[in-house]
Parts: sequence; C-alpha cells; structure tokens
Amino acid sequence: MNQQYDETSPVAIGLPVYNGERYLEDTLRSVLNQTFNNFDLFIADNASTDRTEEICRDYAGRDSRIQYIRNPINLGASKNYTVCFEPARSRYFRWQNADDPIEPTLIERCFEVLEADPGVVLAYGKTHIIDEKGELTEEYDDNLELISESPSIRFKDCLRKLGLQNVIYGLIRRDSLAHTALLGNYLAADINLVGELSLYGKFQEIPVHLFNRRMHPEASSWKRDDSERQKNFWDPAKRKLVMQTWRSIKEYYKAVWRAPISLEDKRVLSMFLLKRAYWNKDPMKNELMDVIKYGLIKRP
Repeated sequence: MNQQYDETSPVAIGLPVYNGERYLEDTLRSVLNQTFNNFDLFIADNASTDRTEEICRDYAGRDSRIQYIRNPINLGASKNYTVCFEPARSRYFRWQNADDPIEPTLIERCFEVLEADPGVVLAYGKTHIIDEKGELTEEYDDNLELISESPSIRFKDCLRKLGLQNVIYGLIRRDSLAHTALLGNYLAADINLVGELSLYGKFQEIPVHLFNRRMHPEASSWKRDDSERQKNFWDPAKRKLVMQTWRSIKEYYKAVWRAPISLEDKRVLSMFLLKRAYWNKDPMKNELMDVIKYGLIKRP
C-alpha cells in the first residue's frame, strides 16, 4: 500500500498512559523541549482515575502539537499502544512511556540516522536506568545494533541478544511498523514486535545517552516474573492470556511469513523457530496441561 505522509510533521510520538500523574509532567516537559520540535504527540489515556486527564488537557490546551485521546474504559496496554499509533501519519514514529524522560536530542539524533540510511528501520540511543527519584542506577548496554544485510541473521541476533526492552522507544519508520502485527494482546508482545521489526531493516545504535528507563514499584517491568501483575498490565480482562509461550512462537512464525523477505530467509527462520519451540518445550507442556486441567479447552 502507498503510505500518505503528513510532511508538515515528519515525526509522531504516541504516549500511552494509565494513572501516570506522578511522572507525567516531567516526561511531557522532556518531550516538548526536544531540539527537534516538528512532531505531533498523541496521548492515549487508558481511563485513568488520578490526575492524568487534568494534566493532559492542560498541556494540550497550551501546545498545539498535542492531541489527547481518552478511552472510556481500560483497554489494556497493547490496545492502548495501538490507539496512540493509529492517528499518526508521519514518516517516523516512536512510543513514549509516561514515566521515562528522554534527553533533549533524542528525536534529532535518531531522525538524522533514518534520513541518512533508508536501510535502517529503527534508530535508538544508549539507555540509563534511573530510579523513582530520577537518580542513575545503571548504564545499560542494549547491545542491539543489527546491521547485517541478512534479515534472518538480524532476526536471530535480535532474539538472542534482547534483554530489557528499550529499543522500541527509539525512532521507527512508520510504514514498516504499520506492516507488523504491532503489539498483540499477550504477555511480552513488545519483544515479539522488536523481533518482527528486525525483519524489515537494520537497527542502528547512536553511541550517546538519549533514553532514560525509570524503574519504580508502579512500573509494569518492576516484577516481570509476577504473572498476575503482567496480565493486569497487558489485559485487565485476562480472557485471552493463556498458553503464552505457544502464542509467542505462533506470532513469530506469522511475522516471518508476513515479512517482505526471501523464501530462503523464511525457511531458515522457520527452522530456527522450530528449535526455539523445542528449547521451550517444558513451559509449553506446562501451559498445555494447565489449559486442560482447568477446562479452558473443551475436550470431546
């Protein structure tokens, strides 16, 4: 399909938020004070019950770049990420967490990379891990510069190297992102999305600190091993959050066969994913047994 871009604003930012009043203003200031200021900001409020709506409406009233969208109910994280992506008509897009302030040149530096090399699908800077007070706790190495010309090599390297999910908050080519499944309604769908994006082009790291990942008790990533907490984040209804390892593998297969890559790359990656399923055979077996045990699959 032919993408119709809004050339007046080459960059769009989507900010999904739920009850983000504690850090939201600090984050908004960091976004609005970027050295590259030609962007649209779409805020998707997931039916917050704190002061989030008041803060967003105040900022939207003072800055014409902001469009505020309020969901009538909490749709869950994945759907809300899509809500703030769908209105964007820019060449480039990035998601922005409500609690992760960014450095002033993030958009400018990433924009320069994407403009200079059409083979790069995602540009990102180095990450600092900060605490609830904004104090530095770790200089994190994302180690996800993927510059091979081979989609299959990039994909395999991505899945092998991916740790904390920070690079999704870099700058991405919107047309490539629009061809992916975006964020599915299952646990750790952001990891699947980054893997899928690697099929569309290179990831280039800018070797300077541009992104701050705030770790605090209210953050979704605070306890990644707490399955109930993660389910509440991704889908408050939790109707579909079963057989998550199976779902992740299935979505990787769909991503490979959807991507504009060669049949040989698809064959290589299908075998890679088959091996990945074997490596995960124990959790996949446990998930299947749980589904059968609790009657979530109708047995004849």
